[in-house]
Amino acid sequence: MSDPIVFGFPYSTFVHIVRLILTHKGAAYTFRDLETEMGKPSHLALHPFNRVPILEHDGFRVYETVAIITYIDDVFDGPRLQPAAARDRARMLQWIGAVGSYYYYWFVYHLGHERNVFPALGIEPDEKVVAVARPNATNALAVLERELGERKAFMLGEQLTLA
Repeated sequence: MSDPIVFGFPYSTFVHIVRLILTHKGAAYTFRDLETEMGKPSHLALHPFNRVPILEHDGFRVYETVAIITYIDDVFDGPRLQPAAARDRARMLQWIGAVGSYYYYWFVYHLGHERNVFPALGIEPDEKVVAVARPNATNALAVLERELGERKAFMLGEQLTLA
């Protein structure tokens, strides 16, 4: 079995997730930076929606973070990161979905870009975007705090999961 290749951008949250899972599993991998290829045919050949991450392994290519990390957990040795019980797996998938749908959206896409990325690029932040994002981010943190308050070590209890 060859080492997988992770394609992506060095600062991508979702690329970091894939790399963390590979590292936790003890799997060696190669990282290929696509930043200069964004929107070019070479990138679109890897991911038809012009996004990252992408994983290539032994002639198999897959994109979308959940598909990638589930594949990694199933294929590579190391601690299992998916709960055996159906309800626990459902909760794990719920949290993975929440990160992509809510946490990333409000914290990274809106607040992070408006407060950090755009100013670094010399672009004036849109305070209307920030004003809408703040209460949603506050709510997301409250939900997370309630969940962690009911748990011991990790989101779903005592074992680390893909969530």
